Amino acid sequence: MVSLQTPSDASQFASSLRAAYGAYDTEPTSSAARSAGTLTPVARGPFDGFLIHANAVRSRRPALRDRWEECAFILMPLEGDIHVDHYDRQNVLTAGDMVLMDSRAPSTIDAFGRNRSVVLAMPRSTVSQLRPNSDRLFGHRLQGRRGIGNMLSAMLASIVDADADDEMDACDSMLTLSVTMSLLDRLIENRPDADTHRRSRAEAEIRKMRSWVVDHAADPDMSIETLAHRFGLSRRSLYRLFGEVGTTPRQWLADVRLDEARAWLVGGDPRFRSVGQVAFAAGFNDSSHFTRLFKRRFGVLPGSLAR
Repeated sequence: MVSLQTPSDASQFASSLRAAYGAYDTEPTSSAARSAGTLTPVARGPFDGFLIHANAVRSRRPALRDRWEECAFILMPLEGDIHVDHYDRQNVLTAGDMVLMDSRAPSTIDAFGRNRSVVLAMPRSTVSQLRPNSDRLFGHRLQGRRGIGNMLSAMLASIVDADADDEMDACDSMLTLSVTMSLLDRLIENRPDADTHRRSRAEAEIRKMRSWVVDHAADPDMSIETLAHRFGLSRRSLYRLFGEVGTTPRQWLADVRLDEARAWLVGGDPRFRSVGQVAFAAGFNDSSHFTRLFKRRFGVLPGSLAR
């Protein structure tokens, strides 16, 4: 870790930031207050970072390179407020709030008054493991003053404030990182705008399932269990996935088969000479049952569409 002297103004603060991260620039945010900042190295357990004291200073950085390129950061104010612009998302963080930041994307951080914050680095790969589209996780304000957020912010604050002589062994370090990522995952999942992201993820996964089901529509043994096993999900997880889009796996499976059957009928597919053949090809063993479901979904009898 870089050993840093305490700077007395924004210019020296910028020099310290550049010494630590390789690229940074600062400017005062107010002509009425003395712009200044200090960096204190924090290296404990799985984390490597800095405790930052800042006053009336704006800091900007481009995408980082070298030792920081494969890192993600948790930025958390311990005292005072900061404004963070990252991934084209603007957030005001108060003490205990957090934002997950990507070393590969630029950021701007404003401390308009006196502020004490901590920034902790972790391998970017640990963030990628939380969600398939990890880029969507960066730049969001994560509230840290209640519930899971309060647990996580308290744990991170205790790591920063711990006695420097109280070292973690390898086992404690791994456990701390595991607990941190688990709490962070839950906090991201439960943030106010998470419903939209959960639905988007569910829709993307269901589109993959639809392609596979269409290719195997004629299999009469296709079931909820088959679908769950094929995509590595438990039955409960499968129902939760479809619950995000307002349906059930059973209803969705029937709808996919009915949609395929309707397309064959409307298109006059030459492979089929009767409604019964279409029903069987779509995975329905009982043509009467198929007809009832078809009428319920489309409002017409399948025979009326046959060419």
